[in-house]
Amino acid sequence: MNNVSRFKKFRIQMIAWIVFLATVLVMPQLCLAASTQQIISNMAIGEYSEEGSSVVQVSRSNLVQTTVLPLYSVNLSSNNIKTVVAGQKVYFNHTLTNTGNETDQYTFTVSNNTSDNYDLTDFSVFLDKDNDGVPDGPAITSYALSAGDSVGLIVVATVPTTVTVDQKGIITLNVSSSNNASGTKANIDTTTVTNQSALIVRKKFSQTTVASGDVITVRLDYQNLTNTATGVVTLTDTLDSSLLYQANSGENWNGVTVNPSEGSNDPTGINYSVTSNVVRAVISTIAANSSGYLEFKVKINKSNAGVISNVVNTLYDHDNNSATANISDVSNTAVVNVAPIYNVKINGSANDSSNSNVVTATPTTQGGEITLNNYVWNTGNATDRFNVTFAGNTFPAGSQIELYRIDGATPLLDSNGDGIPDTGLLPAGAYFPIIVKVRFPSSYAVTADTTFDLSVQAQSVNDITKKNTIKDQGTLATTPSAQLVDLVNSPENNAVGNGNVDNAGAPWKTLQTTTSTNTVAGGQVVFPLTVTHHGTGTQYILSANSSSDFTQMVLPSGINKVRFYIAKNDESCSTLGNEIGKTRYLSDGESQLVCAVVEVDPMNKTVTTPIYFRVLSTSFVSTNNSSNPSQDIIKNAITIQSVNAQNQVEFMPSARGQVAPLGTVVYRHYLVNRTDTDLATNYRFVVNNDQNGFQSTLFYDVNENGIFDSGDLILGSLADLPNGKLAAHQQINVLLQVKNLASNNSYQSNSTIVNLTNASTNQIVASITDVTTVNQVQLKLNKLQARDFDCDGAADEPYTSNSLNIGKQDNAQGQCILYKITLTNISQKNLETVFTFRDMTPAYTVLFQTPNCSACSGVTAPTVGSSGAVSGTLSRVAANQSYDFNFGVRYVGQ
Repeated sequence: MNNVSRFKKFRIQMIAWIVFLATVLVMPQLCLAASTQQIISNMAIGEYSEEGSSVVQVSRSNLVQTTVLPLYSVNLSSNNIKTVVAGQKVYFNHTLTNTGNETDQYTFTVSNNTSDNYDLTDFSVFLDKDNDGVPDGPAITSYALSAGDSVGLIVVATVPTTVTVDQKGIITLNVSSSNNASGTKANIDTTTVTNQSALIVRKKFSQTTVASGDVITVRLDYQNLTNTATGVVTLTDTLDSSLLYQANSGENWNGVTVNPSEGSNDPTGINYSVTSNVVRAVISTIAANSSGYLEFKVKINKSNAGVISNVVNTLYDHDNNSATANISDVSNTAVVNVAPIYNVKINGSANDSSNSNVVTATPTTQGGEITLNNYVWNTGNATDRFNVTFAGNTFPAGSQIELYRIDGATPLLDSNGDGIPDTGLLPAGAYFPIIVKVRFPSSYAVTADTTFDLSVQAQSVNDITKKNTIKDQGTLATTPSAQLVDLVNSPENNAVGNGNVDNAGAPWKTLQTTTSTNTVAGGQVVFPLTVTHHGTGTQYILSANSSSDFTQMVLPSGINKVRFYIAKNDESCSTLGNEIGKTRYLSDGESQLVCAVVEVDPMNKTVTTPIYFRVLSTSFVSTNNSSNPSQDIIKNAITIQSVNAQNQVEFMPSARGQVAPLGTVVYRHYLVNRTDTDLATNYRFVVNNDQNGFQSTLFYDVNENGIFDSGDLILGSLADLPNGKLAAHQQINVLLQVKNLASNNSYQSNSTIVNLTNASTNQIVASITDVTTVNQVQLKLNKLQARDFDCDGAADEPYTSNSLNIGKQDNAQGQCILYKITLTNISQKNLETVFTFRDMTPAYTVLFQTPNCSACSGVTAPTVGSSGAVSGTLSRVAANQSYDFNFGVRYVGQ
C-alpha cells in the first residue's frame, strides 16, 4: 500500500541513522519476528589457493534450509472493575492481539461466574475498531487477526433491576483460537452495585492514523448515568511520551476555554492543569443524568510506525461523603497509529543514507575480479525486507556477477521464499551491507582501458513501488591482444569496431516479420552479417541470444529458432547455402558473410524485442601466448509475436565447485512449483556448457538423498518425473552431473546453464548456473543439518541435507540447529596450502554452539548469542581425506 498517497499530511522527520559494527550489521534480519513462510537458508564456503598459484579458488556447499513453523499465540487484555446501578447497561473494554506469526481466527464466549451475587444478562461482543469505547457495527461471535495485529473489543451486558447495594456480578470473556493458540485467552469483568452515582469515562483521538508531527485533538467524554450527582471528580491523563501536549491551542471544557497553567482562571466548577505532560481536571460535581467533555491537542512525536496507546484514570466521590472511599476507574484504551511508510535507498556509504555517488572499484585486468561495497538503507519508518537484484549492466558477456553478505564469501540468500536474494528484516533507519563481485571472463580483453557499469536495485517487499538503484562501476585495464574480430550488419556496415555492441543502447538494425499461418511458423527474417578477422587465423562460433550475457543462452520470447547459413553467392543472403554453426577458417584480414535466419511464433501480439548476435573464437591465440580468444557482439531487433505468459517456478541455488581433469562433480538443486497448476509435458530442460570439454547431465533425485545413485532418473522434461508432472506446490531434488572430458585443462572454468523452458513458447521459466573449475586437487564441500530441540548441544535426529521445520521449545525459547560441514579431497593429490571454511549465522538465528574443527589450526566466531561470520583454517588437506567443521545456531524469531 502506498501510504504516502493516502496521507497527504505526512511529513517524514529526520531519522537518526544507526551505525552497526560488522558483526552486528546482520542482526536486524536475525532478531526480529519471522512469519510462517520465513526460510532459514544457509550455504558454507571454502577458500583456498593451489600450490604455486595466487588465485583464490572458491567452493560452495549444497544449500540447506529450515522453515519456520507457524506459532499461534494470543493476548486478551484486560480485566475490568465497574461500579454500576440496577438496570444499567455496562460496557467492558478489551484489546485482542495476535502475538503469533500467522493469521488466526478467534471465537468469543461470555459466561457468568458462580462465585458472585447475581448474573448479568444480554451478553454481546462488539468490535471497537477506532478504540473510542463505543461499539462499532453489529455484535460478533468471531474475528480473524493477522500476525501482530490488534483490535478493540467491547463486551456489553445488562445489570438486573433486582440487585442491591454492594452486590457483585462477575462475567468472563473467553477467546478460543481455531489453531489452539497459547497465551492469555480470558478476562474477568466485575460489577459492584451502588445506589449513588456511577460514571462512564471514554477517551478518543480525532484521527486514528497519523504521521509524526501531526497535531490531533484528544477528547475525554464523561457521563453520569444515575439520578444522583457526584462529588469531586478527578480525571488524570498521563500522556505517552509520543504525545506532546500543545498548550493554549484551544483546550476547553464543554466548549469553554480552560487554562493549562496551575491556578489560572478556569471556569467555575473545574480546575484544569497540565504538568510534565500530565493532564489533570478536577471537576467539583457532575450532575445527575448529565454528560460533558474535555478537549485538548497533542502533537505526534514518533518517527517509526506503530501504535500509541493511552487511557484516562478517574477518581470520584460517588456518594458526596468524604468519609467513604472514592471510586476509581479506567477508561477504554484509546489508540492512534503512526502509519507505516516504506522507502529504500541503496548507495555506497555506511554513514550517509542520502549519498548517491557512483561506487567505483579498483581496476583489474583480463580475467580479474572487482569488488564493490553497497549498502541498503531502510529510509521508511517501519521494519521492512528488501529484495536485491541487478537492474542492468554493460559488463562483457561471460562476466560472473554475484551478491554476497558482509564477509564477501557467503552468498546473499532468499529469506522469504520468493526466490530473490534479500536483506532479511531491516528496522527503520538501519542499513544492510552487500558485497557485489564481478569476475571478468578470462577470454575477454580490451585494447584501451574500459569502464563498465552495473545497476543494483533494492526493492521493498512491503511496497513494491518503492525501489532504488545504485550505479557501480569497474574498469578493465588494457591487455595486449593480437587478435580482434569485427561483426557488422551488411550491407549497412554499422556496429563497426570490436566491442561496439549497440547504438547508444538502441539496436543497430530492426527487421519485421510477416505474420503468417503457412508452414513457416509465423514468418522469418534474415540478418546478413559480416565477420572480419584480424590476427592469427581462427574460426568463429556463431550464436544468438536474448541479451548480451551469453553465459545464459536464451532466445528472446516468441523466437522459435535461429539458424546460420552461408551466403550462396557470397554477396547477399538472397539465396541461402548450407547451414553452419561457425565460420570457415579466417586468416588475417579475411571476412565472411553469414546469414542469420530467425523464425518466430505466429500466435502472439506484435512487439519489438532485441536479439544479440555473437561470434566467438574456437581457439586461444595471441602473439604473447596469453589465452585471449576474440569475440564480438552486436545488438539488433526484430518485430515479432511476443509471449507474455509467466510461471512462478523457483530453481535454486546456483552452485560452484571443483573437478579434477577427467573428473566428475554433482550439484544438488531444488525445483519448486509455487503455482496452483500442475506443470507437465510442455516444460523441458535445456542444459548448456559454455566451454568445450565438459558434459552435463540432469537427474531427478529419486530417493532425495542429495547423492547421485544408480536409480536416479535422467531429466529432460517434467514429463520424465515419476508422475509425469511437477504437481502444484511440489518441491523436488534435482542433481546436475558435470564431467570434465579433457586431461590437460587445469584452471579452466565452465558455466553450466540449466533452463526450464516452456516448449510451447520458448520462454524460460526458471534457471540456474553452476560454475565448475578444473583443478589438480578436487575438493567437495557438503553441508548437513540436524535439529537440537532442547538446545543441549546434541543432535536429536540424524543429520540431513533435506529441508527441516523449526519452532519454539516448551520454555518459549527458539529451538537450535546444528550444522556439519564436511570437506573431502576426492583426488589423489594433497592440497599443501591453507584451506578456510567460511560460513555465517543465517537469518533469524544467533550463534549457540561455537565452531568445532579438530583438524583446524584455528577458528573464529562471534560470541554466543550474537550473529556474524564463523570460520576455520586447515593448514593442508590430504588426498582422500575428510574434515568436519561444526557449529550450532539458535532460532530467535517470533
